Formats: sequence, structure tokens, C-alpha cells
Amino acid sequence: MTSDAENLIQETEQTLLAYCRQQGLFRSGDRVIAACSGGADSMALLLFLLRRRRELEIEVLATHVNHGIRGAQAQADADFVKEFCRQNGVELFVYDAVREGVEIPPQPSEEWARGLRYGWFDHLAAQEEALIATAHTMSDQAETVLFRMARGTGLHGLGGIPPRRGYYVRPCLCLARAETEAYCAALGQHYVQDETNAQDLYARNRIRHAAVPALQYANPAAEKAIARLCRQMRELDQWLTGEAAALLQAAAVAGGYDTETLRRAEGPVLDAALHALVSPVRDAEEKYVSLLRFLLQRGEGALQLTPEVTYKVKDGVLLRQTPQGVQPPPAPPQPFAEGRFWLSGGYIVEFQRVKYEDFLKNQPIFKKDLNCCADCAKIQGNLFLRTRQPGDYFRPAGRHVRKTLKKYLNELAVPPEQRALLPLLANGSEVLWLWGSGFAEGLAPDAYTHEVLTVHTEKAEET
Repeated sequence: MTSDAENLIQETEQTLLAYCRQQGLFRSGDRVIAACSGGADSMALLLFLLRRRRELEIEVLATHVNHGIRGAQAQADADFVKEFCRQNGVELFVYDAVREGVEIPPQPSEEWARGLRYGWFDHLAAQEEALIATAHTMSDQAETVLFRMARGTGLHGLGGIPPRRGYYVRPCLCLARAETEAYCAALGQHYVQDETNAQDLYARNRIRHAAVPALQYANPAAEKAIARLCRQMRELDQWLTGEAAALLQAAAVAGGYDTETLRRAEGPVLDAALHALVSPVRDAEEKYVSLLRFLLQRGEGALQLTPEVTYKVKDGVLLRQTPQGVQPPPAPPQPFAEGRFWLSGGYIVEFQRVKYEDFLKNQPIFKKDLNCCADCAKIQGNLFLRTRQPGDYFRPAGRHVRKTLKKYLNELAVPPEQRALLPLLANGSEVLWLWGSGFAEGLAPDAYTHEVLTVHTEKAEET
């Protein structure tokens, strides 16, 4: 190996390590399943995770999906990944659509293939209690944003592919596609080529082959510029998310939201609030947000989002109608802050910081429910007060285990109709505090604590 190759490997891995730490993608002990097609991006991802797993303190596994649409070539790709994993001692989970009896459409679309992959990934993440690492790159980011812009996305869509969503993590978003190819070459690692990537059968391929090169002609660093824009849009979207949550809380009335309060809000904040109402139900494209805004301004009528959920305005109140009757929507995520919060379903949560010496003086007040107290210094990250999301996990205090939130709520026998509204405090997919269960393992105050975060809860009956 030449010194140039060694330098490239070192620089690439340091870039990836710094990005993983900056974005908080992994925690010590995480099980990480790399989605590996056998292409340059996914081989670079798997190689990096394997080479640096000790520093990241993770267990590395892999998965491969054979969609059943490329015949012998797809089987050759699967065999390539299997052989790599065999040689490197990596546990591999293979999903073969044909063997699973999946009916393959005559002309399968990108969306169909994506749905198949992510359906398998969702199942695997729950089964193995693991994160799924996908090999999306800065180049994929640029193509995704351009595609969304063409379809008519809003601010939320301009945020692009997030570094982390639920149990999905994307360590390679800091690299361009050319850099993953160079990394593989420096390591002497072969990879497979999907011949469909060279064809203009799909809109995304046409963007890759025509639109992106045109932008790079104007600015060679176009992909980096788009990635920077995405980061800025995510930060702005996060701020608007907090403003939207405050608006919905101010507008909350029995069964729904006061339309007059909503209409008085500034346009971007109102749009963010309406996005928060649509997104738990379906893909919150701009047109659905616009339709809900029009309904609100008209002051009457209904908008059916799915067969199960309809929003309607009646007597000055925006209501969420389901087959079970009028149901409050889950509280939208809002950035963590001290204070008192009134949430959907009658849940009232109050967070307060207390100096440790004051906490000790008043410890009898907290003694009956010490799991609702935590060391502020141990509560780190980008914290949100919200309800459950796919991929959430929880470490129950005193249990020394990590469980998916779904499995934990099953164990507690929480009725399904209550789960969608149950408040929690989370950093990404890690639930730090859960209504009824308190703070997670390892967050309790100790002799080194300076400040204590306390949580007081009430349940009001909605009328």
C-alpha cells in the first residue's frame, strides 16, 4: 500500500469518525447492521464500520436485499456480499424477495423497491434490537433535494436526508460518491456495479446524469453547497418545530384546536404546525399542508388524509376525526425546556432544574418517585419532548437492558389507544424519560451531581 493510499484512508476515516461523533450516531454497545448492496458506497460503509468498530464501541453486522428484479446479476451481487462477510466474520442477514414469495411487479418502480427494502430493515431492526446504517452520501443528498424540489417540496423537505431518523443512521453523508469509490480503491476493495444505475429509467438517475453535472459545471463544489443548505434548512425547521409546538399548545381546546388562534399565527409557523398535524398520518407533502391551511381559512369543511383520519372544522375548532370518533392528534415534537406543558390526551408535564443541595434538603418530596429525577449533566444531546416514533428504545431503570419502546410498552400492557399520546423525552431514538416509567438507566443523581432535573406529571380529563 502506497503512502498516498494510506493518507487517503486515514483522512477518510477521520472525516467519518468526526461526523459520527458530531451527529451522535452511535453509543457504546450499539448493534449496527450495515445495509450492503455490494456497491462502492455500501462497501465503503461496511469497511469503515469494521475497521473502526473498536473506537466506535459497536458490534457490526450486515444485511443484503435481493429484490428479485435483476436475475442472475442480482444473485451474483448477493454472493459477492456473502463471500465478503464470510471472509471477515460478519453476521449477514439476507432477504430474497423471490424465496419469500413476494409478487414482483412487471415493471417495478424505485418506490416499490425502496418499500421492500425498508420493510425488511424495519423488521430486522426490531428483531435484532439494532440500528440500521445506510450508505447515503453527499451525492445522494444533492439528488434527493433536487428531486423533492421538482415535486414541490416545502421547507421540511429541503432538509434532505437526516443523519439519523429513528433507528436509521447515515455515517457517509459527509462524503461524496467519488470519495467512497476512492476509499475502496485505496483499500484494494472490489465492489459490484448495478447496471441500472447507468440507465435513465428512473427520474433520480436522470438527475444524477444531467442535473448534477450541470450544477457542478457552475460550481465544482455544488454537492457540498447543497449539503450545507440542507443542514441550514434542518436547523431552521427545528426552530420552526418549537414555534409550531408552542402555537398548537396555545390553540389547544377540548378535542382539538381553536381556529382563530391558529389563523393569527405567522405564515411559516402556521405551516409548520399544520405539517406537524399531517406528518403522523401520511407523507406531509406541501399540497396537504396547503389544503389544510385552506380549510382553516375557510372556517368550515373537511379534509380526508387517509381512510382512517379526517380533519374538519366545526364551531371554530379544528378536529381530528377517526372511525373511533374525534381523537386528539399526538403532541408535535418540541425542543426540551424547563416549564409546564399541556399535551394531547390531558397529559401535563413540568420540568424543573433544582440545585443538588436543595434537592437533598427536600429529598422526602421526591423519595416516593425518585425515577422522576435525573442528573442534568447526564441529560445530553438534542432533546425533544414528544410522543413515540419508529425505532425508539428505552433502558428501564434497574433492569440493565435496552428494549425497543414497542416491546417495553407491550410488557407494561399499555393499551394501544394510549400509546400514540404517551409523552416522552428523547435524544434521537433514545428515550431518556417516559411517562409512567421515569428516567432511563444511568441518569439518576449521585454524589457528583450539581443540578437535578425533576419531572412532575398530572393527568387531566379531557372534556
